[in-house]
Amino acid sequence: MERTHTPLSVWFWAAYLVASQKPGMSAPQFQRQLGLPRYETAFQILHKLRAGMVRPDQDRIGGNHGEHVAADETYGGGRTRGKARGGHDMALVAGAVELKQRKPGGSLNKRRTGRCAGRVRLAGVPPANLHELTS
Repeated sequence: MERTHTPLSVWFWAAYLVASQKPGMSAPQFQRQLGLPRYETAFQILHKLRAGMVRPDQDRIGGNHGEHVAADETYGGGRTRGKARGGHDMALVAGAVELKQRKPGGSLNKRRTGRCAGRVRLAGVPPANLHELTS
């Protein structure tokens, strides 16, 4: 909120919207609801509010009994045009998703059963070879 031209009342309304919407909100929807003229302003406010809501002492995912964690890696960002085969400027990103068991008879969709995604953790990792991964 510091050193912005956006009124304080808009910041408080934005914080209320972010905190009260359970599934989240896209920046264009956020822009329409706040009546902001620029998408970039809405995106920056939303980004700053989301960053402020992250807990610094995050729990480890998959710590409860019966929860499983799926992990994988991928490359993200960077362009590959004009590079030799296999060459890229992408960063290696590792991700882990907590797999939870759906509660039977849930009110959201009674036909769905089985597993659903829980919390997600993403982190950039340095490239590793087979020896480093197996040790």
